[in-house]
Amino acid sequence: MAKQFSLGDFLHYTNRRTYSDVQGEVAYLDGAPLRRPFSMPVGQRLVVLIVVIAAAVIGFIFLNSTVLAALRETAQAEQTIATNLSRQASIETIPNMTELINMNDKGVKEAFQASEYTIYDASSENDSEDMILYKLPADMTTDEAAAYYAKGISNLTAPQATKLLVGSWQFVSEHSGVKSMVVRYADFSTADPQVAVQNALQKTGFDPESISDSGVDDSGNTYSLGTLKADDTTCTWKISAVPLDDMYSISKMPEEACYVGIRLTAAQ
Repeated sequence: MAKQFSLGDFLHYTNRRTYSDVQGEVAYLDGAPLRRPFSMPVGQRLVVLIVVIAAAVIGFIFLNSTVLAALRETAQAEQTIATNLSRQASIETIPNMTELINMNDKGVKEAFQASEYTIYDASSENDSEDMILYKLPADMTTDEAAAYYAKGISNLTAPQATKLLVGSWQFVSEHSGVKSMVVRYADFSTADPQVAVQNALQKTGFDPESISDSGVDDSGNTYSLGTLKADDTTCTWKISAVPLDDMYSISKMPEEACYVGIRLTAAQ
């Protein structure tokens, strides 16, 4: 016959320390272990604390070197651009071209020197016989400007480009064919080329009544042109402007900006 197991036999073959309460034929587990405090040994808690601190430090280093660094760089760039834009505008120092049109290159240079401008002569860097001069911002050296121009304005950062363009202008005296002089600069006061043309017209002192044509040419330049007398020389003038983005594609440049060109050509 099969052996019959009684409750006593069952308790004999089980962990007597686990089943501590027997009522009739029912054995209940000992609940004492569940009532003990759930605490981690000091050594293990120290290890966990070290791991948490290490994770926090690594996380901060990663955040600081990526997100926070990018935010700081952006803020610094914006501050530098704002500082550059607060300097004297280029249009405030553009030369009176009616006084220069009858001068030779030497006379033009002497006139600029008398104005105590910092001038960078880039004439030797082009293949023509044209004289190319850059009037620089007051806080920029010729070496720094030369490095920027050599790199190419479109390859500059927005802080670098605004440092170079605010307060500067290019003067070109052309010697091929009809004598012509051109001044080019960036106007950071407006995004409207028509307004930029009006600003230049007012600054140059050209008579608005002398305008013979205006509009937008095939290249997208907003322009006005007319004639004037410089001493005994009859000249044609033309002022044109385009959004600065059309000239230089530079990330984070101020949106309100135009590139302006003023040309004065002596009649043959």
